[in-house]
Amino acid sequence: MLTKNLIECNRDYIIKYFHSGEKERKDFRLGMELEHFVLHKDTYRAVSYYEKEGIEDILKELISLSWEGIYEGENLIGLKGKNANITLEPGGQLELSVFPELTVTGIELTYQDFLNDIKPILKDRDMCLLAMGYQPVSQIKDIPILPKERYQYMYQYFKQTGKYAHNMMKGTASLQLNLDYRNEKDFIKKMSVAYYLSPLVYTIFDNSPVFEGSIYNRKGSIRSLIWDNCDFKRCNLDRLIFADDFAYDSYADFILKMPPIIIKRNDCLLYTANKITNEIYSDDQLHRDEVEHLLSMVFPDVRAKKFIELRAADALPYPYNLAYIVFWKGLLYNKRNLELLYKEFKAINYDDFLDIKEKIRNHGFNVEIYGETLLNKFSGLLELAVNGLGIEEREYLFPLYKLLERKVTIKELLFKDGLDSKLDLSNCIL
Repeated sequence: MLTKNLIECNRDYIIKYFHSGEKERKDFRLGMELEHFVLHKDTYRAVSYYEKEGIEDILKELISLSWEGIYEGENLIGLKGKNANITLEPGGQLELSVFPELTVTGIELTYQDFLNDIKPILKDRDMCLLAMGYQPVSQIKDIPILPKERYQYMYQYFKQTGKYAHNMMKGTASLQLNLDYRNEKDFIKKMSVAYYLSPLVYTIFDNSPVFEGSIYNRKGSIRSLIWDNCDFKRCNLDRLIFADDFAYDSYADFILKMPPIIIKRNDCLLYTANKITNEIYSDDQLHRDEVEHLLSMVFPDVRAKKFIELRAADALPYPYNLAYIVFWKGLLYNKRNLELLYKEFKAINYDDFLDIKEKIRNHGFNVEIYGETLLNKFSGLLELAVNGLGIEEREYLFPLYKLLERKVTIKELLFKDGLDSKLDLSNCIL
């Protein structure tokens, strides 16, 4: 039998952790995590971590440019930088995590520095960096898992979950945006609005024209389909978000009732399979590092940490990645816009949301939602975003007006003449 007092202590500790992330509005920052595929330029096939002059060797060469190595055993699995870190996803996807900045200009400068470092290295190897949502040529059966113990256990666990769980691990790449919150009420509103708009984001920022080596020319987002068929409980907050009492404590309960897959004990990883967190820590008090690990082992479209992480967008090339960041800043960091969108969220229920989500997945821009077309909804959101930004940041939204004018998603820009025409990846090569 679980110890009730200890369960309550662990729950309270997670709630206190969320409180510790609260910031004053003047201190709100923006953080970006952008995943990339490293490809052979002649074939667009994935570059392996293990091959000669592959991912590990690329990281080693970056060390000579003032990056510091992160190792697991003898394997180089990441890099620390002055304003960003580089980590590797399970299939060798290269993720740049930009430290939080007050302005998008700071993110842009850090990203350009990263590109200036890595592009010459890749050019010498006849390789390229691609910002797209799914591997363009290689299938997941041909992509080896990174030599990272955490990923080995996750791969084992996901054999029993959704049919696309391994596609998620080895085939996808995303753009994640981290936003701050002022207090619990602000947290609730931002989490709710971001979740409410996630089906729309999946479509507008859909950048996955290929799935498992074949053209994916449907209107809906393959990323949305993959995440709904990965590990449903771990990736889904629908009912939680639409509950009237959603708050810090309900997210803490979500974490405590979830199997963490792995935990760390005595500096070693321990595979915990289907045991939930409350069972595992029935006799132990959680500590900060453990809480941060537990929060990283759930994958909803909007995730809570000491910040709010928006996860519905595919990896996007420059300048669309910056446009995405500024779009959300204008919506969620502007008090008036946040209040307006939160009222919209409160006007629908869980069943409405599921219906809208399914319609968007099946019909893309052509669907009618919230009493208007998705295209008109996007236009209205862009107008709100513009009005919620300073003059100097509005120009970053110009690429999104290009989508609106042409009535296409980012994915459709990669086709010469519609989704049934020839695919051109050049716009996503950095």
